[in-house]
Amino acid sequence: MARRLAPADVALLAEVAGLRFPTEDLAPLADAFEAHLAFVAPLLHADLDDVNPSLTHDPRWRD
Repeated sequence: MARRLAPADVALLAEVAGLRFPTEDLAPLADAFEAHLAFVAPLLHADLDDVNPSLTHDPRWRD
């Protein structure tokens, strides 16, 4: 898979989010972000036609 996210893109995203990363961390962060994008990409093609939205959410942990 060709890289779509450059270290400069990570720097821009970080700036927008109010974060700062050392320059030497930008390339590894771009690689990690690409890995996350590749992992979730199949979800974009999931057939959800018969799935109803969740109308409630209870964030409490259950033992």
